[in-house]
Amino acid sequence: MKKEFAYLILILTVLMPGLVGCFDEKMTENPSHLLSFSTDSVKFDTIFTDKGTATAKFKVYNRNDKALRIESIWLAEGEQSRFYINVDGEQGPMVGSIVLGSRDSLFVFVEANIDPTDSALPFLVKDSIVFVTNGVRQDVKLEAYGRDAVVYKGGKWLTTDTTFTAERPFLIYDSLVVAPGVTWRLDAGVTLYMHSNAFIRVEGTMEAQGDADRRVTLRGDRTDNLFPDLPYDYYSGQWGGVHFTGDSYDNRWDYVDMHGSSWGVRLDSSDVSRDKLVIDHSIVHNSATNLISATYARVSGYNSQITNAGGAVLNLTASPSEWIHCTIANYYNWNIISSAMLSFTGYETNDTLAVELQPSVRFANCITVSRSALLAPTDILGHSVTFDRCLFSLQGEDDENFISCIWGESPKFVATGEPSYLFDFRLTENSPARAAGDTLYLGDTTAIDLYGVPRLTDGTAPDLGASCYIALQEEPESAIP
Repeated sequence: MKKEFAYLILILTVLMPGLVGCFDEKMTENPSHLLSFSTDSVKFDTIFTDKGTATAKFKVYNRNDKALRIESIWLAEGEQSRFYINVDGEQGPMVGSIVLGSRDSLFVFVEANIDPTDSALPFLVKDSIVFVTNGVRQDVKLEAYGRDAVVYKGGKWLTTDTTFTAERPFLIYDSLVVAPGVTWRLDAGVTLYMHSNAFIRVEGTMEAQGDADRRVTLRGDRTDNLFPDLPYDYYSGQWGGVHFTGDSYDNRWDYVDMHGSSWGVRLDSSDVSRDKLVIDHSIVHNSATNLISATYARVSGYNSQITNAGGAVLNLTASPSEWIHCTIANYYNWNIISSAMLSFTGYETNDTLAVELQPSVRFANCITVSRSALLAPTDILGHSVTFDRCLFSLQGEDDENFISCIWGESPKFVATGEPSYLFDFRLTENSPARAAGDTLYLGDTTAIDLYGVPRLTDGTAPDLGASCYIALQEEPESAIP
């Protein structure tokens, strides 16, 4: 045993210098041996001066065969910088010497927080992170657009008639409530950034008056990315939704873009002889559950895109409703779709009610397509539900509920979320929805499409859906998330 132990000591004595050499990595001081970076710049989208940003990150690589000593890392603006860095667990603005082994890497985390400037316009803030290695300076550029916003926290009540203008965006942290009897007007170009779980409740009246070039926008407040090529703005469930209570009437949305909500638009039971909500030239898109839900409430849509929901796109209960020249589609791709796209309850013919009092729903010159089930119930015979000149991607045939419809055809939209999560529900050149509508439904309300393009009035059959076909000059950068 002693002999074996002696041999072991001898072997370790011989091997020890080599073992130590393995861990004693040689350092290079060659000025041509430098760092590599996963990006040459870190750019933040709109940063509200009230809330700062999420954390961005990038990697620093030593692709050399020997270790590098990073002599110093600092923010060029030093203590005056509006950015914050953390390198290998050490916070800036200046980080001390770091040894980065051969073929090794480290993360750099960056945040931005911009002080208010009392400016109505976005402003650009710049800095850079400087790395000095072997006497050579390298840097990664930092950019952020700051924006002053009108901020509401702790629940905002509008108790007198109020107009929101587009001078500055609005950042809603908790809730915004329109009191009974109060009219809330939103001018063209107004943007409401809604924080997580924030919602709007309308007990009075909401009048959103956008235009084709400056929509009224309701969206989440995350302006960073979920993944490098996937903005949070494309994601559903970013904020609550819009709730119209029982005593709210005469609400109107013209050129509105609402997207990224959790529960969409909800309309409570009310007097069905009065308009609850009219949606015109608007986009309501991408809800984690139902997109629009109405119970005994009159709701209508014209020239509008009503698309993508984890539940029903339209969940209607005994609600007088019509949808003319609308694109109604469900290509939701964030989870399994839990409901038929169109859900109708309480539309059975009732012989005890006068015809004019019976709730009915009508779709005309519409595109109605879904990746999941289309209708609930699947058989609507005996229901006051009609589809006139509509396109369906599923197979079927006309009857008393379906009049002159197109069956089993793809509308051939520009983009339906694959593979980039971009959606563009405009028509391509060979879409069967082109010139397939009925001129009967052309009038003052439907004379202009979703994007402000006039529909022909010379007797030519109009295109189905919310938008007229126009030849795209380039890839649709404006495609909605």
